[in-house]
Amino acid sequence: MMHYSQKVNRRRFLKWNVAALAGAVFTTGAIARGSARDRAAGAVSNSPRTSPGFYRFSAGELEITVFNDGFFDLSTIVPPDMEPLETLAVDVEEERREEYFRARLLEADDPRLLISPVLIDSGDRRVLVDTGWAMGEATPAAGRLGAALELVGVSPESIDLVVLTHAHPDHLGGLVDPDTGAPKFPNAEIVLSETEFEFWTGDAAAPALEHPLLAGIPDILNDLYDRLRLIRAGDEVAAGIESISTPGHTPGHLCISLDAGDAELLLTGDALVNIHTSFERPDWQNFFDMNGALAARSRRSLLDRAAADSMLIVGYHFPFPGIGYALRDGNAYRWNPAGTTLLS
Repeated sequence: MMHYSQKVNRRRFLKWNVAALAGAVFTTGAIARGSARDRAAGAVSNSPRTSPGFYRFSAGELEITVFNDGFFDLSTIVPPDMEPLETLAVDVEEERREEYFRARLLEADDPRLLISPVLIDSGDRRVLVDTGWAMGEATPAAGRLGAALELVGVSPESIDLVVLTHAHPDHLGGLVDPDTGAPKFPNAEIVLSETEFEFWTGDAAAPALEHPLLAGIPDILNDLYDRLRLIRAGDEVAAGIESISTPGHTPGHLCISLDAGDAELLLTGDALVNIHTSFERPDWQNFFDMNGALAARSRRSLLDRAAADSMLIVGYHFPFPGIGYALRDGNAYRWNPAGTTLLS
């Protein structure tokens, strides 16, 4: 476990990150060199579809690890009569939407979303933000968090706190073993928005629960109820970790703000899902947002804050490791990956 005796100022912090992000902590080849036991178990593989991975950096006295839980193809969660890319801009005229995607080389018939839980290690407390998606028939390339934790020598029993941005299966699915239902983080308190819990365990969620990928959410939440701490949007999660109200994607969606001394980190959950549309066209509505108009307002407010405060953003579904900044660009924003920021 790493300890840091000095806080870094903003300039030193940013310079460290630019240098660190210029090189990968683990390449696919390095990840594949797991133990013989891991390889025999299939936990670690040479295939980029199955290799777990991580990216680690320091922020003040904190150690931050972004994990690669895998990915899922967008087609696995869209209606059969909808093109996957259409879901990113359902309120936009088809010709305009297609022109926008072509200009950004987003022409894949079936784009994929990466899944990136984040571990915050202060030296005396480990906080995991979101837990990835349990491996299953619909998500054969996801569910790698357990192998990635083993790769960095972090046992599930050592996790003290799990924070859920919301209760969609790609965020809470890693909480339990899909075969046995046993908790994967047996010693962790679980933090969730009170609004989110009440929605998914109440009558209002019934239409959403007809989708087979969502049907198990209430059971997971109810089974873990004794370990849940329900908070209100804006509450402090733990020392230096605050929740940010970002409803719309789900009724109780939260983003997470992390105070790292002279720098502030933003963990996005699904308030921002695409490095193009979410920044450049924040008002475009996403099919997966339960309230598209409200989600757009939350997204713009979040980006206002992120840009004004130069927050270091970690995007849950961005190209791995998904670390960068929101820069103002006219009436919208643009994504600037860490490592390309110019410093004077």
